[in-house]
Formats: sequence, C-alpha cells, structure tokens
Amino acid sequence: MNPNMIPALIFLCPFMTALMVPFFHTKRSVSQILTLAALAGSFFFSLKGLSITGNGSVIHHYMGNWTPPYGIEWRLDTLSAFMSLLVSALAFIVIFATGVTVEKECTNAKIPYYTIVLLHVASLLGIILTHDLFNLFVFLEVASLTAYALVASGNDTRGNVASFRYLLIGTAGASFYLLGVGYLYAATGTLNMTDMALRLQELGISRTVFLGVTLILIGLAIKMGLFPFHGWLPDAYTHASDSASALIAPLMTKVMIYSFIRIVLWVIGRNTLTTLGIGPILTVFGTLAIVAGSIMAFMQRRFKRLLAYSSISHIGLIMLAFGLGNKTALIGAFLHILNHACMKAALFLVAATAYHRHGIDDIFDFSKLRGKMPYTMAAFCVAALSMVGIPPLAGFFGKWYILVGSLQAGKPIFAVLVVLSSLLTALYFFKVIEQTFFHRQKENVTVQEGPLALVISTGSLAIGLLILGYFAPAIFHWGFNLLVPAGVF
Repeated sequence: MNPNMIPALIFLCPFMTALMVPFFHTKRSVSQILTLAALAGSFFFSLKGLSITGNGSVIHHYMGNWTPPYGIEWRLDTLSAFMSLLVSALAFIVIFATGVTVEKECTNAKIPYYTIVLLHVASLLGIILTHDLFNLFVFLEVASLTAYALVASGNDTRGNVASFRYLLIGTAGASFYLLGVGYLYAATGTLNMTDMALRLQELGISRTVFLGVTLILIGLAIKMGLFPFHGWLPDAYTHASDSASALIAPLMTKVMIYSFIRIVLWVIGRNTLTTLGIGPILTVFGTLAIVAGSIMAFMQRRFKRLLAYSSISHIGLIMLAFGLGNKTALIGAFLHILNHACMKAALFLVAATAYHRHGIDDIFDFSKLRGKMPYTMAAFCVAALSMVGIPPLAGFFGKWYILVGSLQAGKPIFAVLVVLSSLLTALYFFKVIEQTFFHRQKENVTVQEGPLALVISTGSLAIGLLILGYFAPAIFHWGFNLLVPAGVF
C-alpha cells in the first residue's frame, strides 16, 4: 500500500460508507454493522499512519496530484495521526454501545441517523487531516451541520430548540472563521498552512493580519465552546439523544481545540502569538471557564447538564495550558484531550444506561441505582475520580503536567488554579457519588444492568483510563519530542 494514500483512506472509510448506508433501507439492522466496519477501517489506517509517523515522519497527500500552494494538501504527522486514532476509536466504541438506544430513540430514522453519524465522523477526520485553511472551513461546516442534525435526532422536542440555537451560534462562529481566512488570504495570497506560515513571517503583523488572526480565533473559540462563547453547549449536550450526546461530547470540542492549536502554532506562529498577547488572553478565558463551568456544574440537577458544564470547565483548563506558552503544559494539554475524551465518553454512556434502563437523569434520583447497576456505577466512579484527578487514573497526569508546566513558566498562580480545578470537579462529582452510594435505599434491590453492549463499552473505557494512567508518563515523554516539533514550539 502506498503510504501517501493513508490520509485519504482514513477519511474515505466513513465517507464512502455514508453513501452506501441508505441503499440498505430495507435492512435497517445492517446500518450499524456497516458504520462499525467503516469506523474500524478508519481506526486501522490511523493506526497504520501513526506507526509510520510515530518517529517524526510526515505523510503528504496532494489532491489530484496538484502540489501546494496551488492544490489542496492533506498532511498526516504524529499529532494528526494521534487525533484521527482517538476520533475513530471513540466513535467505534460509542456506536457499538448505543445500538439499543438508537433503536429506542430513532425508531423510524435509523438509516438517516447512521448516515449522519458517518458524515460527522468523516468531517471531523477531514478537519484533522487537511492542511488547507479553506478546506478546513468546508469540513468545519459539514461537521457542524451534521452535529445540528444529531442534536435534533432524539424524541425530546427540546432538542430541536437546542439544535436551532446551536445552528445560530455555530453559524456566527463559522462566519468569523471564514472572514478571518479571507483577510489572511488577502495578506498572503495562499491558503496552504505551511506556505501561509512562511509568508506571515516575511510580512510581519499588519492590520489585515491582526484582524484575520482575531476573527479566526474567535470563530474557533465559539466552535469549541470556550467560555463565554459556550451558549450553545449545555442545551445541545442535555437535550440531544443519549447516543448523539455520547458521540458529540467527547469528540466535537476536542477536534475544535486541535484546529485552534494547529492554526496558532503551525500557521500564526509563536512570535505572532507573543506579539499579539494571545497567551495571556487565553489564560484569562481559561481561568474564567474553569471557575464558571465548575460552579454551574455544581448547581445542576440533570446529570447530562452537569457533564455539559463540566466540559466547559475542562475546555478552559486545556486552553489555560496552551496559553502558558510552555511545552510541558502543552503536551499535558494534549494528554488531557486524550484522557478527557475517554472520560467524557464513559460518563455519557453511564447517563445513557441509567436513562435507558431506569429512566433516571436527575442526580437526586441516583440513589435508586444503588446496587442495581454495579458494573456501570463502578465504571462511573472510575471516570468521575479520573475527572477529579485522582492518581493513578489517567485524568491525574494531564493535570499534573499542566501544573508542572505552570511552575516551569514561572507562573505558580496557575499551578494553584489547576489544583483548584480538581477540587471544584470533586465537589460536583462527589455530589453524584453521595447520592448513589450513601443514601438509603427504600426498596428491595435487584440487579438491573443496562444492555450488554453499553456495559461492555463503559467498562472498557473505565479499564482504558487505568491503562492510560499507567502509560501516561511514557506517552508524555514520547509526545514531548514528537507531537509538537522543535521548529514549531
């Protein structure tokens, strides 16, 4: 196999399958199998790509053999291979787990649902793989449009309102991004990321460049749900179907964060980043997100809404780490992206299991689950404690390296903030643990675990958090030299 085809194959597996699924409308049960097969294909090629790029190599794929800057380039390096592997793996686990909930929530729309899922995953992979700013916009919009549809796919009519709100805010974010790209194109005459980075170094900072950079960063901040641009996120995560929220929550914001970091470091560059004072601004927004997201999470009664505000807090933590301008903190942020995606997938699958089996979404009803779902709630405890940052679980290590990076950057106040973020996370997750395990059970307890696929997937993610915790130092040292090359940071 030609290695240069790997980026295209990662994308084509879900994209081409999305075109095939509607032809099986008479056999709806086949749609999930085809979706899983496509995601397994993307995972395989992502793993193959990581095995090639894991030593620092880069795979280039030129559309139509038109080399940049005239043609569109797709690029697979260590970071993009790492992200595509994460997206395809988690998408596979979620789709395998939620087959039963899709049957219940999308009874007459399974074919459209799985078609949209495949297009959504394909567009996320396209965002990760492309090395062209306008091509990234195209995939950004496809990912957003499919996300709007997924949010509205369930039986909860409030999902339609949440989807429309998401559409309005998301359209504003996309418009800011596209205008920013237009300004940078006017200044440089190119859309290829590498070519634009070289030309921006030659041009320096002008009003056009400043405006373009500002608009792009605002647009991506809206897309990732960074406080205070998070207005779409709580309702979208809460009112989407359980299967859709378990897919969108771990992946959508992480890919947007990846795009943000990719553009800032690989296109805008550290010198411009420092000159414009973007780092301190990100630390301010990150601090506000950590505190505001945690407080709002503590105030929630609905479990999925608590998880939504928790995501806002942890997005703030990742952006705080990036804003520090320290490589240790940045690799810690990438590690936290990996860990948080796995933790949040596990927690949303717990929410799906509790609601599907017992109709419970209110935190104060979790006492009814005591003894009924031992395996699911054990997985919940592992994921929740990992979110808090309890060693040796995976969530501890991302926060630890961000804390160390804060100290290395000479900013101990942010190290204190990392500790504070863990304490705030403990407040709202221990509230759920208290309701589940320390309130009296008023009725006879019989074990009523969720569907087998949900239990297996949630348990696998919990075990994965233990494994990731064990290998986290090795992943950090590997990533320190490869995820962000020395020439970039």
